[in-house]
Order: sequence, then C-alpha cells, then structure tokens
Amino acid sequence: MKPEFAKVSRVAVMSRASEIRSSIGSDSREEFAQDLRHRARQAAAASVHHAQLAQQYMDLSLKFDHLAEQSASADIAQLRQTLASLDACVPTPSAISVTPGSVGPFVTASTAKSSSGTNTNAESSTVPDLRDTDGQRNSIADDTSVRRRRRISTRRFVERVRYAKRAASRRIRVRARKSDLRPKQRTAAEELTKGGTSIVTTLGLFALSLFILRTISWQLEEIVPLNPIVAAFATDAEPVEQAQPVEPPEEELGDQTEQKIEEPVEKPEEAPSEPVSAQKPMEEPVVAETESASDAEMTEASEPETEVSAATDVTTASVNNRSDAGRKVLLQKYGGSQASESAVRQGLEWMASVQHAQGWWDFGSVGPSGNAGTINNPIGGTAYALLPFLAAGHTHREGDYRKPVAAGLNYLTSIGISVPAGYDLRGMVNKQSEDKAPNEAYYTHGAATLALCEAYGMTKDRRLKKAAEEAVRFIVNSQDPRGGGWRYNPQEAGSTSVTVVQLMALMAGKKSGINVPDSVFKGVMHYLDSVQVDGEGRYGYEIQKKQYTGARTAMALLCRMYLGWERDDGDMRAGIALLDKAGPYENLYSSYFATQVMRNWGGDEWDRWNSRLRDDLIARQATQGPAKGSWKPRTGAIHAKQGGRLLTTSLAIMTLEVYYRYKPLLSDEAGTIPKSQ
Repeated sequence: MKPEFAKVSRVAVMSRASEIRSSIGSDSREEFAQDLRHRARQAAAASVHHAQLAQQYMDLSLKFDHLAEQSASADIAQLRQTLASLDACVPTPSAISVTPGSVGPFVTASTAKSSSGTNTNAESSTVPDLRDTDGQRNSIADDTSVRRRRRISTRRFVERVRYAKRAASRRIRVRARKSDLRPKQRTAAEELTKGGTSIVTTLGLFALSLFILRTISWQLEEIVPLNPIVAAFATDAEPVEQAQPVEPPEEELGDQTEQKIEEPVEKPEEAPSEPVSAQKPMEEPVVAETESASDAEMTEASEPETEVSAATDVTTASVNNRSDAGRKVLLQKYGGSQASESAVRQGLEWMASVQHAQGWWDFGSVGPSGNAGTINNPIGGTAYALLPFLAAGHTHREGDYRKPVAAGLNYLTSIGISVPAGYDLRGMVNKQSEDKAPNEAYYTHGAATLALCEAYGMTKDRRLKKAAEEAVRFIVNSQDPRGGGWRYNPQEAGSTSVTVVQLMALMAGKKSGINVPDSVFKGVMHYLDSVQVDGEGRYGYEIQKKQYTGARTAMALLCRMYLGWERDDGDMRAGIALLDKAGPYENLYSSYFATQVMRNWGGDEWDRWNSRLRDDLIARQATQGPAKGSWKPRTGAIHAKQGGRLLTTSLAIMTLEVYYRYKPLLSDEAGTIPKSQ
C-alpha cells in the first residue's frame, strides 16, 4: 500500500465514522441496519475481487519465472516484447481507488450518490457497487485497461523473477505427521546391521592394542644384597658330568638262588609322559672296585651301632634284619604272619607293575587301578615306591626286583639339582602340578634322601654315596637355625610332620656312615620341646598351633626315640598310653608313624595294637583286577587325595614290614632288646 493511499484511507475512515455517528442520531434504526447489510455485501464482493487479483499475481509469477529460464538462450528482443505484454496485465494497488467518505473499497449508497457528480481525486476512480456482479467485472476490466504501462530493463526483470522465486520458496511449509515425530525403536538385528562396521572396527582396535601390550615387557631391576644362607639354596644348577647308571653287576652261576628277572618291568596301561629333567646326573667318583658288598657290610650299614647289655638276645642282635633269615626271625618274634608277608609280596608286585618304563613312579600314574593322586611329583612317587622294596631286602644288587630298584635309584641320582646347599630333591623341577604353592617339597626330599641313604647303607655302592651325602647336607642346611625344625621352605619355622621325615632321613644317613653334625639333633630336640602341649604326652603341629592330635604325638615320640629317649624319659609313658587308648587310625599316614612307636615300645601295648592293625590291613588289600595287591585311600585326608593309591599302598606295605624294617630303638623292660645310638 502506497503512503498517499494509506493517508486517503485514514481520512475517509475518520469522515465516515463521523457520518455514522450523526446518522445514528437523525436516521431511524431501520435505515441504519439496512446500511450495515449493504456494507456487508460490499465487503463480501471485495473479498472475491481481491482473491481474483491474488490468482492473477500467481499466474504472472509463473510466467516471469518461465521467461527467466529462457533469458540465457532466447532472443532478448522477443523476451522484451513478451515482458511488455505481461506488464500490461500486472494489477497495482492504485487500481483500487477510495473515494472520500468511504472506508477502503467499502462505500455506502449515499456516498456513491454524492460522489457521482464530482471527482475530487484525479488519480482514483469510483469503485463499482459490489452488489452488481456485472458491474464488478466491468470494474476489474476498467482497472486493467487504465493501468499505466512502463518499460523495465532486462536486469531489473531478472531480479524481479529471482525475487519472486525466493518469495515463493519461503512460502512452502512442511507439516510433519504425528507418526513421524514418534521415536522408532530398532530391533537387535537392525542395530547390529547399522552398527556392524563400528563394532568390527572397535574389536579390531582392541585386539591390536592387546597385541601391542603383549609385545611390551616391563623390566624393573632392583639390586638387593642376598642373605648368604638363602643364596645357598639357589636353583641354578652347576654343570656336572654324566654319572654311571646304577645297575646290578654280572653274577656267576650259582650265586643267585632266586629266580632271575630277565624281562623288562611291566609297563602300565596309562603311563604319562616323562617329566622334564632340569638337571644332569650327579657327578660320582670313579669306582676302583666293582665287587658287591659283603653280608657283613650290609648288616653294618643297615643297622646302627648298639650297646648290648649282658642279657641281650644274641639271635636278635646279630641277625641281618633285611635278609631272608633275619626277616623270618623278626616276623615270628614281633607278631608278623605268613598272611602279612603274602600281602607284602603282592603289594610289591603291584608297585612294580605301575613303574614307568624309564624307571620312575608318580602318584598320578597308577594305570587302570584307579584312585590316582592329584599331584604330579615323580621324585616323591619314586621315593615312596622304593622304600617298601628296600625294607624287604630288595636292592639293585640282590632280590627279585633288582631292575626296578636300579631304575628308580638311577632316576633319583639324576633328577635332582646341585646347588650350593647340597643336592635338591624337593621335586620343584616338576611344572605340571596343579598346586600353585606346593607344600610337598620337603616331604619329597626327606623320603628321597631316606631311600638313597638306605640303599647306600645296604650295598655300600659308592655310586650312590655322592647323591646321599649331598642330599643329607641339603637337609642340614635347610634346618630352621632358631627353632630347630623343618617345614615347606628352607630355614622356615618347623612343623612336626615335616620334621619327622627329615630326622628319619638323617638317621639313615648317619647309620650308613654319612656325617651329620650333633648340633642338628640338638636343634630337633629343642623343636620338640617347643611343640609340647602339657608335658603329658601331647604334642602339636607347630609352635603356633599346639593343639593336641594323636598323629602329631606319634611323630614327636618317634623323634624322641631316635634321639635317645628311654621309657622313663620325659612324658614317653604318658604319650604311649594316649596312643594305646586311641588304637590304630583310619588315616594310614598317621598309623605308619604310630605303628613304629608302638613296635619300639613292645609289650602288651604292641600286642593290642598289632592284632587290630595287621589283620585289618590284610583284609582291605585288593585281591583281583588291575588293582590286585594295592590299597585304595581310606579317608579324605589331604595326603590320601594327593598321593592316591600309590602312596596309600606304600604306607600299607611299610606298616606290614614294621616287624623287620628296623631293629627296636628301646630296650625292653627286662633289658633284652638293644638300644640304638
């Protein structure tokens, strides 16, 4: 709307408003209502008129847009001619004139009459009465014809077209449906499809990061001075030369009265792979003589020196307890039987049947017999398997099982590790054990040392001496210098069950001629005093755990006997009374030590103990199938689970060999039994 047009409209509105106010007072209400209805009809006609104008403008906009698209290629003169014809059709606001006294295009009948004769505005024309449709059309035609035509430049024309296109584009509105505005949830498959690339990329980067971190190794070195005592137990092996294997010497015809074993040891059906050896065999001195030891040497080595009283039983004192004749004498004297000896022979046969072809035994390798142990420790398995053979007089030089015994001894002399502290047979070279912190280390070393010392003492084979001596030295260096015992690690505060095994090995070494310092035995006695509970025969597991158990008491009393206690020393009698009252244990590991104590004590207590234990063991031995001759674990104790059928059978056989394995350590009430030193 132009400014002058707006000004005229305001003046017309104000004048018309004053006329309406005056007419309300002078004219009747009927005339006033008729005038308002007339104006309503005019307003309706004007709306139709303006709608037609809007349509004309839209048509012109499309034509201008079409000309703009042709301006790049068509003739410019022809385009100007077409533009001129279009300009003639463009309606302008001036085509709608407002007469004085009218409100915009709305006029009253009285106003139209008063203005019909005189036209005061030169630039405007009277708007036809909207009540007449034909007059309306004529008015539109007149407006079109009287429009002023003017020429515009091509540049202005193009700008107009571009402006019209932008204006038309701004008028476009897009209304979104409600369904489009709702969030749409994707399924898991769609989610994986959409994000598959991201997931693969993430996993690839993660795997690459792990690979890079795996290749990076952090090494932090801290120089700490080593304690000289701890450094002596370093596991670095010293280079040694290959030792000669322990094999039986050639025999002349007629020397061997028993059947000679020519076939190799029976291989178990389910034998595990050979354990990896971390050490070469021990270096041995050159043997100048190859003759076997005499019976007198064997007797002297297998038994301690004795002080015999005047009333000593000469037959018992002079007999070789591990010879055929000696075993028969001691069996009859101390309560053995043919049935017990038969059980021992069957047990040894089963032991030989589960030996590995390369000479070792293992707790977890028992073939189809079942009840295999849970730990893999071939050093411990070999040691506990050899001890029953040696107790029955079978060595690598004599007996029915020379080849199995020779193979086992050769394994023990080659599998250990030479360290500054001695010959380490703890079995730590084994890497297959599931036990993350194995506590069988010194049980294994003590049993292996005991086997080497007994074999050396029985045969005096110098090829065994080096290994036996160094294994004993390792025990001596491992003793707790403060408490006097042994446990799981070198020089750790001791426990009774580990200490008794080390002491038995040291005593076997001393009997065979290996030097053991007296201070070691004094330290053991000090340890036993520290775990004594009440002075009434009760002993505990360690100094921090002094709760009484019958098994620990039996182990402690056996140590006291080895160290020289007599019947009336300390609380010996009180401890024997406790064991006699409890009777043999279901736990064969505890019964193994308690049986030795009661056998050394003798008397009625031993008779009661032996009658209950011997027949029970014989009855529980397997008599058929692959397990024939063996014993299955009887309890759920830790040693029974770890050692399984192999350890249980070894303990059962040695318990039935108690009659002749060692000579009594105490003199009897009448002084007829020698006392060992």
